Amino acid sequence: MARTIALSEDVYRKLRQLKEALGVGYSELVDMLIEAYKRYRVEELRKLCSELKLSEEEVEEVVRIVKGLRGRRWW
Repeated sequence: MARTIALSEDVYRKLRQLKEALGVGYSELVDMLIEAYKRYRVEELRKLCSELKLSEEEVEEVVRIVKGLRGRRWW
């Protein structure tokens, strides 16, 4: 099912340019951006854990907990 979202003209222009450059549809592009953002967040979490001098096992535990929290239904 298709949905309609409101975007500023500037954001729409950037999204359209990226869509055309990659040769994908809007749905696929948005999905790619969401997945890239998820990977970025995990990498940022790993960097933070490294700065905190956590062991690899502790890092994996933090990642597991965060993933569990993301999947949790709060309402």
